[in-house]
Amino acid sequence: MRMSVPVFGTGIVAESRGLFAAMFLVPWVILVMRESIGLRAHWRDHLAVTMVNNVLPFLCFAWAATELPASYLAVMNGMVPLWSGIIAAPVLKEKLSARRIAGFILGVAGIALIVKLGPVAVTPRTALAVLAGMVGAALWGWAGVVIRQRTGRVPPISLAAGSVVFSTILLFPTWLELPPPATWTPGAVAALIALGALVSGVAYLPFFTLVRDIGPTRTLTVGLAVPVLGIFWGWLLLGEIITLSMLGGAALVLVALVLVMKS
Repeated sequence: MRMSVPVFGTGIVAESRGLFAAMFLVPWVILVMRESIGLRAHWRDHLAVTMVNNVLPFLCFAWAATELPASYLAVMNGMVPLWSGIIAAPVLKEKLSARRIAGFILGVAGIALIVKLGPVAVTPRTALAVLAGMVGAALWGWAGVVIRQRTGRVPPISLAAGSVVFSTILLFPTWLELPPPATWTPGAVAALIALGALVSGVAYLPFFTLVRDIGPTRTLTVGLAVPVLGIFWGWLLLGEIITLSMLGGAALVLVALVLVMKS
């Protein structure tokens, strides 16, 4: 995302995630799984999922990427299971234990430590970007709950495909912001395609199925690896600075995730 947003902008990156995901998932559902997506019959389900899982979080994180390094975004992404654990408690009647509450507070403290003492200066724009990233993480946490509810009516992969189709339609006006091809770079184009086809396409195959089978909180335990890997890849590929405060904040988020997963 940090490679594609500076070249294409927030709207195009958000739109392309849905577009390239749809280009993979729609043929997969029709040709491999031989299922009906049910865009008309289940439009309410697809719309509900796409708003909290695609459209709004895609925009939030893409805009946050205009101001924040990939390592910051990765740690905020690691908050998704925490949000899911908090939201699932009242909605899916899961137990809201003291561990979950403590984990959520620790996670927020970890983000605050990174923002306050990290290498990026705190300005009104960076503060807004952090808020956008946190809202995006909260939406993805909520999305897991919504997907669990809706997969009772729509097969999980069909729901995934329909949601990205709706995302592509809703974000279609952002193509008006497409920069001239002369400004495109091979790396940015490759990142744009991979973000949609792999991160929001291929990854949805196990994700939607696991949310249905074992619930959003346990499915999102993959978030345990995101902060560490995000900081590492940001340093390796983008030359981002790693500070002790960032490592400390990431450690707090990891501890928070463990508390939530064990509750």
